[in-house]
Amino acid sequence: MDGTVVKARTSGGISLALCLCLLLAACSSPAAPAADTDDGPPVPCISANVFCAERVEIGEGVYLPVFRTHSLGGDDRITRGLIVVHGTNRNADDYFQSGLQAAAEAGEQDRTVVVAPHFQTSSDGPAADEPYWSSSGWKRGNLSRSEGPSPRVSSYAAIDSLVALLADRVRFPGIREIVVTGHSAGGQVVHRYAAASRAQEIAGEVTFRYIVANPSTYLYLRPERAEGDGFVVPASGVCPDFDDWHYGLQDRNSYASALESASIPTLLAGRDVRILLGAADSLSASLDASCGADLQGPYRLARGQTLMRFMDAFFPGHGHIEMIVPGVGHSNRDMWLSPVGLRSLFGS
Repeated sequence: MDGTVVKARTSGGISLALCLCLLLAACSSPAAPAADTDDGPPVPCISANVFCAERVEIGEGVYLPVFRTHSLGGDDRITRGLIVVHGTNRNADDYFQSGLQAAAEAGEQDRTVVVAPHFQTSSDGPAADEPYWSSSGWKRGNLSRSEGPSPRVSSYAAIDSLVALLADRVRFPGIREIVVTGHSAGGQVVHRYAAASRAQEIAGEVTFRYIVANPSTYLYLRPERAEGDGFVVPASGVCPDFDDWHYGLQDRNSYASALESASIPTLLAGRDVRILLGAADSLSASLDASCGADLQGPYRLARGQTLMRFMDAFFPGHGHIEMIVPGVGHSNRDMWLSPVGLRSLFGS
């Protein structure tokens, strides 16, 4: 990382609304739009190296490393923010390249700031002031590990900080839309984040879209699971934790518990969520095979289609849209660069 720091503080111990309001009020002196000079990185920055790296302050003295195409200090040419969440391998560099390639294919590279956060574990060698999570905790929005720097921060609150930066009209006066997407484990993050985050409501007139691509599992808003052509509550004792967070709404972590359980279904059902599924994603590699996951279906494609049937059955008028990518399996790049994927990211 090149040491560039953009401040955006959000911690689990303060209300999200207060944090974002304070953050937006504090952003009164944006950096001038970056220039493409011989002395600096190109704009947009198109390589996952130190020139395309910044660190965002997500808590008091706590920083999240990211790759980005444009400086997060501000750029008045930007009309869209695209946040790309990596998969279980935490390869933010690869996901950054996929995101910027998608923006280029859509002809939106100059107007879209692509941001790829890196949710580290201890094995990634984080700096002393960079939080890290357990290998499953960052996917669920848990707080960073207590062995790391303080304050501990939810990985979802870290995304809130990125959203707050992008929604800041002083930094990005032209931004009209924020798209949050993730593939595989990143898709798991985005579906739960869409359900539990209040950043969208606080961001003003900016339009939001959530693209959930090929995750192992989804958040279910009721205890029923598929059985035959219908949905029933599983028999007691068959799978004791099937409805716990992040499969369901019970036993939620601190981030998700900031909302009443009754309000989460209203939020998620009302949001623009695209369920992006590879028609060939029917294998079991790296598939969550826990009891709670298996109740959602045998493989990723089937689980996504079952989730859509569930939403249709219990939440008519919901904002989830199923989008099938023909011939594609479990590949973030092939998903996002397909005509269907590009339409999900940049279309209406």
